[in-house]
Amino acid sequence: MRIRLIFREILPFYFRLVVLAAVTLFIDLILHLTDLVWIGRYLGIPGVILILLSFGHSLRKRGVIKSDNPIRLLRLHEWLAWIGSTLVLVHAGIHFNAVLGCCQVNRRRPEPALLSSS
Repeated sequence: MRIRLIFREILPFYFRLVVLAAVTLFIDLILHLTDLVWIGRYLGIPGVILILLSFGHSLRKRGVIKSDNPIRLLRLHEWLAWIGSTLVLVHAGIHFNAVLGCCQVNRRRPEPALLSSS
C-alpha cells in the first residue's frame, strides 16, 4: 500500500514541482539571454489573475456557480494555477545574476565590540 501511494501520488507531485522549477528557470534564462528581463517585472499581475480565475472549480464545488462541467473546470483549474504560479515565480526573480544575493555575501559584518555602546 505504501509503495503504491509513493508511486501514484508522491513521485508525480515532486516530478511536477521539479518541472515547474525547470520551466521557471528556462523562462528566466531566455529573458536574460534576450535582454528582456524587464518583462518579468510585469508577469506578477497576470499570474495572480490566472490563479484567481482558477478558483472557478472551488466555486462550482461549493454551489456558487451552477453551470459548466465539473471535470472541465477541474482541468482548467489545474492549468490556470500552474501557469499562474509559473508567471509569479518568473516575476519573483529566480535570476542567474541576482544582485541582492551577491551584496549579502560580500557585506562585512560589524565587529562585536562595536555593537555594544557601553
